[in-house]
Amino acid sequence: MPQRDYILRLIEQVGQLLARVIRQREEKAPQEALQSVMAACERLFGMEAVQLFQFTPEQHFAMLAEDETPDVARDKILMYAALNAEAGRCYVALNHSQLAQQSFLNALRLTLKTREKYSSAGWPAFAPSVTELLDLLSDTPLDDETTRLIAATDMPRNADRSLKPGTSPA
Repeated sequence: MPQRDYILRLIEQVGQLLARVIRQREEKAPQEALQSVMAACERLFGMEAVQLFQFTPEQHFAMLAEDETPDVARDKILMYAALNAEAGRCYVALNHSQLAQQSFLNALRLTLKTREKYSSAGWPAFAPSVTELLDLLSDTPLDDETTRLIAATDMPRNADRSLKPGTSPA
């Protein structure tokens, strides 16, 4: 039980960092928000950014899920996806379109893989919206694996923005 309490505290702490990122971005401080994204990623993974970003997004997915219960793994991965989405928004504000695109793609892939692998029951509020990410990537060609993941969700690329797991369009 102490391990689970630690993990829940970790998710809460990273969630607080995510809230700080959003606040900083909304206050037109995208560079500071990106620094907070890095701090949150370091906390979530328990390693410094220089080490963390030597791994691929697929390895990040596996690292976050390793030795975790399904609900904790899901929440950790979705927190990382949310951090990627916020990084993308910061990069947009800084006019770094390629970095924004890559961050949004990472967030989309992480979210879709999580939807495919884990239950959508109790989906956390911080989980990125697939439809919003697809809107942000509307002019971006998607690779075959991402297209397959989208098809597996039965969600068209231009789906209703409000759609979240476990809900249906109004």
